[in-house]
Amino acid sequence: MLETLFFVASEPYHQHSSKPFNLILKEEASMRQHLHNLRILGRQLEESGVLNDSLRSRSNSWGLHMPLVCPDGAVVAYAWKRQLAGQAGASAVDRTRLALKAFTDQKRRFFPHLADDSDVESATKKPRGPLVSPVNLQEELSDQRTVADFLSHLEKEVPHLRTFTYQRLDWLKQSFSLLSAATQSSIESLKDHGFHSTDQLRQGSADLVAADKVAVIELLVPSVFRAIISLHTAGSMEPDAVAFFSPDEGGSYMHARGFSVHHVFRHVTQHASMALQYFVSVKPESALHLLLEWICSYRSLFTKVCSKCGRLLSMDKQAALLLPPVRRPYHNFSRSSSDDIQTFHIACFSDKE
Repeated sequence: MLETLFFVASEPYHQHSSKPFNLILKEEASMRQHLHNLRILGRQLEESGVLNDSLRSRSNSWGLHMPLVCPDGAVVAYAWKRQLAGQAGASAVDRTRLALKAFTDQKRRFFPHLADDSDVESATKKPRGPLVSPVNLQEELSDQRTVADFLSHLEKEVPHLRTFTYQRLDWLKQSFSLLSAATQSSIESLKDHGFHSTDQLRQGSADLVAADKVAVIELLVPSVFRAIISLHTAGSMEPDAVAFFSPDEGGSYMHARGFSVHHVFRHVTQHASMALQYFVSVKPESALHLLLEWICSYRSLFTKVCSKCGRLLSMDKQAALLLPPVRRPYHNFSRSSSDDIQTFHIACFSDKE
């Protein structure tokens, strides 16, 4: 078309011939042929099941189906770029969660027999501890509707456990105060040639946070670990991330997506992230309760021996360090089996799987 317009503009009016008209007819025929081929391709996609009404009606399919094909083809590239930009803006955890949900939906739709087999297989497996009946679990969850109610119940059930709740900005301030407290306590311990207690690392207790504003949960077992759990939205019961740290640590890196400077808690954090994803995908309504109770099983991190080799310390080949049993199974975990949970070293847990 541009070539035709340039040609007409360059030639005088009296020298016009039939060449521009022929060029226009040629371009029109070519465009009609391309549109016809595009319609044929669309019919083939509809016949193969790629573009059907059910997929078009799904607005939350995360771009797993083909984008809408317009007659001129211009919207296809724009829609695809928009989907890629939205996916790139999401966090890695959100992308993993959405991909897992989309895969599960597709499996249930196209392979319903696999879901039935997996349910039967999981039911026939021997549980590692006594399971809580769904009726009792629902009754307990109904009694503990808020995070504060469950944390107070957890403190009564688990010995030496201390729980705290924060808003996100408040926890950032608290992490810096832990750093200054840890530095001061280490200097005093060097002067006195003694050990400092974990209680000295906290400058008073945290203020009470409203239930609808709780965004960060801290679980502290003195001299063992400090766990940081982030909620997906403030005031919700949906865990988003978890990380383990030493009770003596402090600094800006101490958040639910951070990593400890100690190899022991780094391994525990990696394993806890997989446990969180499992609880969220299998039992989303009680994921936070199960995750917190599973975290409390690590109060015996430095005292309970491996369930396979019977030793407390084992050499980790990758880190070349002696580590305690940092693996605890989360499949078939129940609220009454946290005391009898098995513990494994990294190598022993890999061999077990």
